[in-house]
Amino acid sequence: MSWNASVLSSVSSDTEPTVLITFDSAKYIFNVGENTTRTFLQSRRNWKKTRGVFLTSVGTQRASGLPGLLMTFADSGLTSLNIAGPAGLLHFMAAMRKYTFRENFSVNPIEIPTSRLLDESPDDIPIYKDDHISVFALPVSAEIQSQEASGSVTLSHSETSVDNRRSGKRKRSPSPDAPPLQEFISHPDFDPTTLVGKMAQDWLRYIVRTMFPGSAAKPVVSSEKIEHVSQPSGFNCPLPSLPSCNQRATLAYAVVGPRVRGKFDVKRAEVLGLKAGPLRARVAKGETVIVMGQDGVERSVGPSDVVGTSEVPGVVLILDAPSTAHIPSLVKGFESGAFSKYWGKGPEKKDHTLRVVFHLCGNDVFEHEQYKAFMKRFEDDVHHIVASRDHVPDPITFTSAAFNQLRLNHLDGDIFPVPKYSLEAKKTFNSSDLPSNTDCMRAHTMIHIRPPRPPLQDPEAEANDLFHPAVLSGEPPPLSDAARTHFSEARARVEEATVPDAIGKDVTVVTLGTGSAIPSKYRNVSGTLLCTPGAGYILMDAGEGTWGQLSRNYGAAVWDVLRGLKCIFISHIRGDHHICLAKILAMRQLLDPPPEEPLYLISNRMVFLYLRDYNALEELGFSEDARARVIPILSDEIHWRNKGRGGRNSGDQDQKGSRLAAEALCKTLRLQKINTVDVEHRARCHGLIIKHLDGWSVVFSGDTVPTQKLVQAGAGATLLIHEATMADDQVEMARAKMHSTFGQAIDIGKSMNAQNILLTHFSARYPKMPPSVSERQAGDPVVAFAFDHANIKIGDMWKIDAYARAIEQSFIDIADIEGEEPEVIDAVHVDIS
Repeated sequence: MSWNASVLSSVSSDTEPTVLITFDSAKYIFNVGENTTRTFLQSRRNWKKTRGVFLTSVGTQRASGLPGLLMTFADSGLTSLNIAGPAGLLHFMAAMRKYTFRENFSVNPIEIPTSRLLDESPDDIPIYKDDHISVFALPVSAEIQSQEASGSVTLSHSETSVDNRRSGKRKRSPSPDAPPLQEFISHPDFDPTTLVGKMAQDWLRYIVRTMFPGSAAKPVVSSEKIEHVSQPSGFNCPLPSLPSCNQRATLAYAVVGPRVRGKFDVKRAEVLGLKAGPLRARVAKGETVIVMGQDGVERSVGPSDVVGTSEVPGVVLILDAPSTAHIPSLVKGFESGAFSKYWGKGPEKKDHTLRVVFHLCGNDVFEHEQYKAFMKRFEDDVHHIVASRDHVPDPITFTSAAFNQLRLNHLDGDIFPVPKYSLEAKKTFNSSDLPSNTDCMRAHTMIHIRPPRPPLQDPEAEANDLFHPAVLSGEPPPLSDAARTHFSEARARVEEATVPDAIGKDVTVVTLGTGSAIPSKYRNVSGTLLCTPGAGYILMDAGEGTWGQLSRNYGAAVWDVLRGLKCIFISHIRGDHHICLAKILAMRQLLDPPPEEPLYLISNRMVFLYLRDYNALEELGFSEDARARVIPILSDEIHWRNKGRGGRNSGDQDQKGSRLAAEALCKTLRLQKINTVDVEHRARCHGLIIKHLDGWSVVFSGDTVPTQKLVQAGAGATLLIHEATMADDQVEMARAKMHSTFGQAIDIGKSMNAQNILLTHFSARYPKMPPSVSERQAGDPVVAFAFDHANIKIGDMWKIDAYARAIEQSFIDIADIEGEEPEVIDAVHVDIS
């Protein structure tokens, strides 16, 4: 039985480390950071046969890709999945309840305590076991001084675990007379926030079962407006308070492969009189039998007589030390207990063979003397793969999209900048201080555990990478004759054009993600950045991967952009529009010094419910003592018609605060007004109207069918950014899914007398170039297609139309170079609501 460990993604501008354990009939994923789904698509690797996901921590760094991956798994035919992680896993998953759900999928969450009592030894019992692997977990906490400084308290095993899988007992059991959870739920005044202890954990587990009941045989495709999961009483209420615990704790995992039995010695068996037949089969199964030998002597024959020595299991370790404060706990965990057998050097016989250790190192960890000494204590033949941001290069992850961008950069270097990357690490390894088999973690590195082989790069991944060879060559990327012609003609049209001066011409739109529902190799999901000169940035929607797209677009300057980000607008609570929101808010907490001005977040109550639930796990800016505060603005409170509400002091605290915050936001960005408009979609959704004091205005549609509300609210817009999910021959499907076609979006722009129309949010059916629209007539607005990483000034929007044929030919060329591969997911069965 052969198996291997491989690196799907390393630490980079747009990914976090993800390790795969692969057998012919099973796959296991360790950590699912941002962009895990898209990385699978780029690598052409298969996620089918995945049995389990194992998280070293719950938070935006190690798990922000989980919701997208779960829905992708369900839509591609997987029916069940085990998910293991530290204390807080159930809270983390339950916080996603309003946007992560699939009826045809079931999830088994395994929450592992990050602390334990002295009389318990849970790390010697696997937290997961099947016919391929046994997985053991070791809690790794920040050192005591850091815990006390942060005010966190380490709870006992029984207080943090949902399912005490190891000892089957709890130190604080509920009263025998305590009513079951169902009685609480059925009470008319049920409030989940009052639940504590086991009852609170049972409620979280109940929510996860509701999200993924596994009751449907296949993905449901319907034209009706439906709720995908039944919502019990309390579903829309805040989650119970998270128990006080060391939220900085992580898990280390030991993955122990199968013990392979020795070979059956046929010749020896025949000498002993054990002929082919039922008796031999019994011995092969481990029994001892009586046979008559060739010498006429009756004797007993057992497995040890005819079966060779079995192979000891191979072992893979995944260690996560996010800070130097975690090093003492990690070392202590290897000094005694079940994990000590993987450490140290000696001639004694071992019941395993450690092949590779993956080190996920936070800032300063890899250079810490205690950590280097820890690494040197492993056997000399163990391979060490290190993910440390300062010691790992930052190559392009999504090379297909970047290669196309590289080609388009030669068409217009301002509109199509080359994504930022680095093939050199900031710091080099000091090999004299490290084990000899130490290397940095690179994507597509594969280590064969059985049969054992040294690490090597996946040759298929290297062959599919067109970007890096092109930039290393120092030459412009070669173009086909057709592409050269179209590029030349497009540049000539632009150079000859005379464009009148216009208000707002220097306002820049950066289209970070232009796809819908699921990412593709060429298009990420929704994210649009508006750059107001001299005032700051507004981000409209933030689908998974938006932070990575920002990082690739701006490089080291992304921190300046994050500091200058004054407003985020989330149109509605759907994964392809807001999954990266928590990641961006968490990254904003790292700004040093903290930003002087707050970030204003405009969205509906369900988005804020999710964020406040999540804030209990990781600071996003909603706590009083947050380093970088977030000021909420409810979408309904800045509606363009204001829905007839009373004065500025009417309503609850959130409502009054929203109107005051909107006034402050307008002053910060020099806006005349900023308003929302309710549009028509399956979920409650809003568009955004931005009007600047200089006279320009931008309208953002959100997800919607054509609606006159948007026309009235955005009349005379300088720029309309409108979703165009479907082609014009799919009007019925667009209506069923509550989206717009290309032609419908353009008609809305014409009706509101918009000067420019930017089409975006294209279906997965159009991963590269959307179908062409009709020719522009005199007096029509400028119409442009959005492409990921385009940086377009409103005054240059017309250029995209001039470049359209050249861009289309570039995609055709790339398809010829790369070769067409079958779609991983059937786009027809993807719920793009």
